[in-house]
Amino acid sequence: MDTTITGSTADSTLGNVTDRGHTTVDRVAQSAHEAIDRLASKAGPAVERLRTSTGNIGSTLREKADSLGELEEQWVENTRGYIRENPLTAIAIGVLAGVLLSKLSSSR
Repeated sequence: MDTTITGSTADSTLGNVTDRGHTTVDRVAQSAHEAIDRLASKAGPAVERLRTSTGNIGSTLREKADSLGELEEQWVENTRGYIRENPLTAIAIGVLAGVLLSKLSSSR
């Protein structure tokens, strides 16, 4: 049996293997590109939805902070009005609160 391979046969075989390798690499690269394109097309809208929802949450938080600020201003104004109308009662409440706090802190 003659197992001698001529130069042109070896070159031909090597060329076929190289061509198949290139074809395989090209197919894998094309599949990778398609997968990346599919992911990008899905990620874009998801990122936009996330951006919109975080913007809405920020607006809602600002509105809540504003309403809490208004509520604080009303509470402070009502307290000032009560103290102006009932100064002795306000002083008595302050003294009692001080006594209670000192009792609580000294027992520890």
